Amino acid sequence: MAKRRKFVYHGHHGIEGQEAACLWCGKPTASHEYVVNPGGDPVLKCCCEEHFESTVSFVNHDARMRPLFYVAVGLCAIASWIAIAFLDFQPVWTPMPFVALSAVILIWPRVLPRYEYYLPLGLVKTRKIVRAIALVALVFSLYVAGVRLGVLPG
Repeated sequence: MAKRRKFVYHGHHGIEGQEAACLWCGKPTASHEYVVNPGGDPVLKCCCEEHFESTVSFVNHDARMRPLFYVAVGLCAIASWIAIAFLDFQPVWTPMPFVALSAVILIWPRVLPRYEYYLPLGLVKTRKIVRAIALVALVFSLYVAGVRLGVLPG
């Protein structure tokens, strides 16, 4: 029988003065009052109560929406494979899955799998950057679709 390991937390929850980036805005904070994940590693802090409430709301919404997001992304990937494999690069269908994927990411920019990846810039800035990239990809894919349909000059 395998020996069970006891979970030992090596984080720094509750230590006054340890500086970390606010998960919402990305600014450094030494406050230990607003910890999003008590006992987590790394510790995800917020600098004020307003950011803490916004972050908790985001995390709760994300927990509900994440499975739907991954299903939508998976369906877009499957549609893309079908369009490439079976439709012989017909002008109408090949860019459409990419249009859908870009729209899904534009609506819910959940491309980073762990919250700690949001720390350098914060949730707000990172989501804006991801949405900007998704918008560029959406415009590009719509342009390609328009060219392949013959609506736009190519």
